[in-house]
Amino acid sequence: MMEPGTIPQKEPIIKVAIVLPDDNFKKIVINTPENGRYVLVDGCGVSVDLLLNERYEFHLDDNEIVVVLPNKETLRSSKWVIKDDNNPALFGPRYGIKVKNVIIGRRFHWRKLMDMYVPGDVAFCVHNGHLLVINELSLEKYIMCVATSEMGAKCPKSFLEALTIAARSWFLANTGVKHKELGVDVCNDDCCQRYQGTTFLTKESIDSASCTYGKILFYDDKIVDARYSKSCGGIIETYHNIWDGDPIPYSKSKIDGPPGYSHPGYPIDSEDKFLLWLNDKPQTYCSSYYIPEKELAKYLGGVDVESRYFRWLVNYSQQQLNEVVKSKLGINSKFILDMIALNRGASGRITKLQIDYMNFKGEKDSVVLDGESKIRNSLSKKFLYSSAFYVEKKPNGSDIPREFTIKGAGWGHGVGMCQIGALGMSLKGFTVEDILYHYYTNTEIVKVY
Repeated sequence: MMEPGTIPQKEPIIKVAIVLPDDNFKKIVINTPENGRYVLVDGCGVSVDLLLNERYEFHLDDNEIVVVLPNKETLRSSKWVIKDDNNPALFGPRYGIKVKNVIIGRRFHWRKLMDMYVPGDVAFCVHNGHLLVINELSLEKYIMCVATSEMGAKCPKSFLEALTIAARSWFLANTGVKHKELGVDVCNDDCCQRYQGTTFLTKESIDSASCTYGKILFYDDKIVDARYSKSCGGIIETYHNIWDGDPIPYSKSKIDGPPGYSHPGYPIDSEDKFLLWLNDKPQTYCSSYYIPEKELAKYLGGVDVESRYFRWLVNYSQQQLNEVVKSKLGINSKFILDMIALNRGASGRITKLQIDYMNFKGEKDSVVLDGESKIRNSLSKKFLYSSAFYVEKKPNGSDIPREFTIKGAGWGHGVGMCQIGALGMSLKGFTVEDILYHYYTNTEIVKVY
């Protein structure tokens, strides 16, 4: 496992958790491909060749993992590793072991199960009584897969190359931070970066990683923490409004649009100005002026649902909203009375929200939510698209509203690169450098290996 912020002198080998202990899986099924050579190794180093085009099951049994072979024979060990013993030239789309029913979109509104093709070695371990599956592979192969896990294969070359450099930079700045206790560098999902193996890999994403091999964003001789999200909603958010820590010089808020573009709703320093911004369709890179909503689907990755990313609506009845809030916050609410933005970030994302409610004694009470992630989690059964929203109550002025409409902007935290905005720039002919220097102010691209 690497240390965060380390500048590698050569391409590193990394570990990606693809099944986490929190997934609570008791069994994992894999299929071997039709060609190649794969070797199964137990915790003592004893190995056996795997048959090709066959199904293998890995069952958790106390602190051991039982492997069920195609002939129904079983083997037991505390750890198993499938070694990828193939010629590197075989690497390509849908290459590797197929791991069945991997969770993608954990705790988000797009959560689903997906069969994932995994290159490199695959380890099956027991961690505190739970199953942990780790993919070990080279950083560049990982980055090739990230680009078309995050977005679709039809994205233009300059966008894929920009995303590849950002993803490589983010990885090196954050490796080992979020899942250190598991002994891995990152996980396969949105809490780190989307990694779905070679499932959606294309020649274009391979070429994009090859063209940018070893290139990383730097600021003041340090690797840039190159955060990115699906859609900023038209205004880039600053790092320190979303995560703890001091302001970061290259994370600046600005309209995600052409130089000199202005709007009467920006800067957002009042609720009236936020409403002016929200209810308009400003000419930003992630708006329909650059990419019509009906054309977005062909550029999105295999995970995202087809929906409205720039502006969106969520409608709740009183009962629906109360049930969601009660289940997420554990409060004794009978009715939700109001939701009040106490603080907004530069993009309009709410960072502190007050929820007023009536309890079962008929008394008025309130709870305050800190942080955009907690706000998004608390207002949806899965995860709200973003915290840049305004709440309309129906009927307006009623002591106990019957309905609530949440009108929002953007998908995700909005910090750093706006993927749909970067796509809009790419479609209009902007270069890799144009895109990266727009989202990460005063940085530079450096080849480190």
